[in-house]
Amino acid sequence: MSVLNCCLSISKCINYRQKKKTKNFNPPTRRNWESNYFGMPLQDLVTAEKPIPLFVEKCVEFIEDTGLCTEGLYRVSGNKTDQDNIQKQFDQDHSISLLSMEVTVNAVAGALKAFFADLPDPLIPYSLHPELLEAAKIIDKTERLHALKEIVKKFHPVNYDVFRYVITHLNRVSQQSKINLMTADNLSICFWPTLMRPDFENREFLSTTKIHQSVVETFIQQCQFFFYNGEIVEIANTAAPPPPSNPGQLVEPMVPLQLPPPLQPQLIQPQLQTDPLGII
Repeated sequence: MSVLNCCLSISKCINYRQKKKTKNFNPPTRRNWESNYFGMPLQDLVTAEKPIPLFVEKCVEFIEDTGLCTEGLYRVSGNKTDQDNIQKQFDQDHSISLLSMEVTVNAVAGALKAFFADLPDPLIPYSLHPELLEAAKIIDKTERLHALKEIVKKFHPVNYDVFRYVITHLNRVSQQSKINLMTADNLSICFWPTLMRPDFENREFLSTTKIHQSVVETFIQQCQFFFYNGEIVEIANTAAPPPPSNPGQLVEPMVPLQLPPPLQPQLIQPQLQTDPLGII
């Protein structure tokens, strides 16, 4: 191989690696039709008078009016065909009523998540992910929450308004967790990949997924503090007790019996000798 060809090969390799390193991690669209709404930049879908995208507003209102207590809300997948039909019909007529479509709550929830998955950029900007990660590692709870609050203020105003709207909705869902079983923890597991659009091909990122999830969980739990100047909420520790060390041990170990003290020697009665003839 000539020196020129060698140099060209090295250059192609470097360019490939650079493209791979800086590539857009947005997943391919799930839609199989052209849309002038879904997949558009968030800024194109709102106005100063209407800071929340109309589709997001319609989905949230439908869910809160008809299915806030639905078990497994956002965790149970809705019918994919119904999700697509919701978006297609909205594409054709923005004034359509979801109630008139006779679709399930899970289908509407799935269509809402798909809306955020299709955005060109995640709702939580990539540029702020490192700061969120570092803030989440702060040990002191109050200091950690104030640090996260300052980072949220750095969101683009459009992202901030929509993020506040979505987190407020998820907080209301979590308030019904005794019925729908969707705690802030469960909701964050379902929603954080959609809101943050992570690069799951990056091994370094995989080691921090739990921290990113905990960030979204904290936003849901402390919604009033982050967005409405409320007080910090004290979260009760509802963690289950650790399992027994012996997998086969399904019940608590028995408490040792408290036996009475042994008889003192002087209290022991001497054994009577029995006469061979039966006469004592």
